[in-house]
Amino acid sequence: MPSERFINLSEGKKHLIYDAAMEEFIRVSYEKASINKIIQRAGISRGSFYTYFTDKKDLLGYIISEEAERLRVFWLDCAKKNQGNLWKTSEAFMDYSIDHSKERMPRLVHNILDIEKLYGEIHYLRNCNDHQLTLLIETLYQAVDKTEFKDQGIETFSKILSMILVSQAECISWYYYHLEDKEKVKELFREKLEILQYGICK
Repeated sequence: MPSERFINLSEGKKHLIYDAAMEEFIRVSYEKASINKIIQRAGISRGSFYTYFTDKKDLLGYIISEEAERLRVFWLDCAKKNQGNLWKTSEAFMDYSIDHSKERMPRLVHNILDIEKLYGEIHYLRNCNDHQLTLLIETLYQAVDKTEFKDQGIETFSKILSMILVSQAECISWYYYHLEDKEKVKELFREKLEILQYGICK
């Protein structure tokens, strides 16, 4: 996570570094992302970079943390518009992601999803951000109507949410790799949601 020195930077400077990093992570895969290109684009020295972040993994953790906050705000908005219905909220979230696929977060997901080494990085980042992750899940949990759930506990909700987000990431990745029609990808996601909601057995 960013150092105190980074946190104390002006908002303008932080945005410059954030934007430069995001552009690099969506330009190429995580493995190929270059710190040199990031610092050139942000207009900072290599020495300064390492007073803000430990390494590239640390920087990606910051990016994911910032995007998680945006995800939280958007999810809450979707949940409010859909009266807390988990399935309609998830569908609206997917529709937005596909319809705005040229935006940065879907492209970042696409770039990092299939990188084998990143699974280790994500595990590391998750361990570093357990508190923030817990707060995120609790916020999303509170926004959802759970009256029809067999198990209304937060642990079960966390598992369902994880499956929904993984399915969404897979569909976004499929859309990028195969250039499928948007509606076809949305329908695929709806089918996955239906199985999660109703099960596969008679």
